[in-house]
Amino acid sequence: MRNKSAMVHKMLTPKNKLTPFWQGVLLILIVSAIAYLPLVKDLGYLNDDWYLMYDMQVKEPGFFHEIFAIDRPGRAFAMIPLFSMFGFDPLPYNLSAFLFRFLGGVCLFWTLRLLWPAKKFSTLAAALLFTVYPGFLSQPNAIDYQSHILGLFLALLSVALTVKSLFTAERTPRILFMAGSILVGWAYLSQMEYFIGIEAFRFACIFVLMWRPQAESFRQKTVRAVSAGIPFFSIAAGFLVWRLFFFESERRATDIGLQFSQLFSDPLTALWWLNYLIQDFFSVTLVAWGLPMYVLAFPLRLRDIMSAFGWAALAALLVVLGMRQMGENDAETQAGSERGMRREALVLGLVGIVGGLLPVIFVNRHVTLPDYSRYTLIASVGAVLLLMLIIENISARVVQITVLSIFAAIAVTTHYGNTIRYVNETAATRNFWWQAAWRAPMIEEGVTLIVSYPGGSLGEDYFIWGPANLIYYPEKQANNPVRIKLPSSILTDDAVLNITTNGGLETPLRRGNYLERDFDNVLVIIQSSPNGCVRFIDGDLPEVSPYDDYRLKLIAPFSGLDRVAVDGPPQTPPELVFGKEPERGWCYTYQKADLARQRGEWDAIPRMLKEALENGYYPNDGLEWMPFLQAFAMTADMEKLRSTTKLVTVDKYVGLQACEIMTDFMKKETLKDEVKDFIEKKVCE
Repeated sequence: MRNKSAMVHKMLTPKNKLTPFWQGVLLILIVSAIAYLPLVKDLGYLNDDWYLMYDMQVKEPGFFHEIFAIDRPGRAFAMIPLFSMFGFDPLPYNLSAFLFRFLGGVCLFWTLRLLWPAKKFSTLAAALLFTVYPGFLSQPNAIDYQSHILGLFLALLSVALTVKSLFTAERTPRILFMAGSILVGWAYLSQMEYFIGIEAFRFACIFVLMWRPQAESFRQKTVRAVSAGIPFFSIAAGFLVWRLFFFESERRATDIGLQFSQLFSDPLTALWWLNYLIQDFFSVTLVAWGLPMYVLAFPLRLRDIMSAFGWAALAALLVVLGMRQMGENDAETQAGSERGMRREALVLGLVGIVGGLLPVIFVNRHVTLPDYSRYTLIASVGAVLLLMLIIENISARVVQITVLSIFAAIAVTTHYGNTIRYVNETAATRNFWWQAAWRAPMIEEGVTLIVSYPGGSLGEDYFIWGPANLIYYPEKQANNPVRIKLPSSILTDDAVLNITTNGGLETPLRRGNYLERDFDNVLVIIQSSPNGCVRFIDGDLPEVSPYDDYRLKLIAPFSGLDRVAVDGPPQTPPELVFGKEPERGWCYTYQKADLARQRGEWDAIPRMLKEALENGYYPNDGLEWMPFLQAFAMTADMEKLRSTTKLVTVDKYVGLQACEIMTDFMKKETLKDEVKDFIEKKVCE
């Protein structure tokens, strides 16, 4: 036994082995890389990334000041240097977001090791679970959420410096740690004001440390704690003074005074806040470890879920191997100190959760998984401490390690499933706009785009106008605000009403972007399924799928296809943003045939079809035969007209629509009598 102890000690000497702290850092790095990086190269622009990057396309990096001036002006100071380094490539943003997430975990690990230096296993377990916490699901949205993740790292670094200063006896280093903590504290609040809840965790750490001396009275401990905390009170106080009395927020959700005024105008607001606090407490502690995995990972294709399980198994194995050695290195402690540590962890956990949630709830927001997972970030610090406490209370080390590895596997599985969702969204969005570029050489300025992506609803209009303008109107603009030359609207009931009643003009100005949304000048673009082709709708002869939203069917007759300029060279989407051009398969043929139909180049369309069929390309939707059906009618190719009609009318809904379209078509075009007779008797039979 003595020989074994001597061997372990020798392995842990600096010359032979990393110290336990750096061993823990290495384990956090490897496991978090497994959680976040396997699919990182396939991620692209998501959600708010689109308008941010379009603004950088037409303006200079300094325009970030204009974008964030209304609510979080400090974000510009983070995004300007990041954009200056990374430009439009989404990959380095994802890598830097991972780096900040990892460094945040290291800072929490440092803090916990300072608080409980003998508890190497438990402190590493908490830091590891925090770094891969599955309740935060916006990590792949790396450009827009860069400030969230950077802010989290800075917040935890500030707390770590605070705790370090309390352990530093020498005056000069202590002052430097305190000053660093305060400055970094203001820096994190400049990124996300609702992260101020970490201050509750900071002061809980201070009180825990000041409460340890057993010989002092309650009053003496209180005085010591308050005295130690006074310098750090300037972080929250300084920020709140600036926020409440000097800064005017133009965004309702981040206007602190406006949100608190609701409490006095409606006393029931306090009960709603209590209700949300209870709900969110369970969300960040329990639901985060189950619901996201169930929603995001379990519905994956078999190939993807097997990959997720494979990565999760690797992470669990590494946790087992790493934590076994960390467990062996744990110092023996007395029962009294064990109870003290657990009591302190309970206090820090509860305070961390409540402190992290209250600022969110006070502005009438709350945690909703998986969509509004960002509100778990600060509270997750307390959540993992409670989980650490549960693991700590398991008597057998082997069971502790097993439980920890299971939670790590859950987190990795969740993040893999979550990343797959965003990878698929990236691929679908890129495919949509490549098809649009194939189809439309140019879209007239001022047209309001109504777009339906496959597989889900659109949250904001800039999910549409961002990519559209990057393709069609990428030129620099000297004017301020930025004028969005191709505005858009998401498909709401109000938008449908405005379009169907010629509802006039909307002129929103948001984050330095000005739109003139004209509901009397719209172009509807639809992709019904991921495997289907994008369709530019001609309001005179609208072609809609049975799978399209009923609201699309209502507005389809108002779509102005003549807004697509058919002359000129095709646009080429920038590869850095939209990826490499997809295979020129069936949908490429369909888009070029549909463009030829709009141009009236009927003789070219059959040649396109012949080439596509020879290469083994076929449509997935009967509607995609329509340009070819009409071309065969125009060229009076009766054999091809008959065979194509059979393919179109297989689906009853499409067949009925084909009858209506072709009947109207033969009234507008000059067709031979035998073709007209065929349409009346066969297409419409």
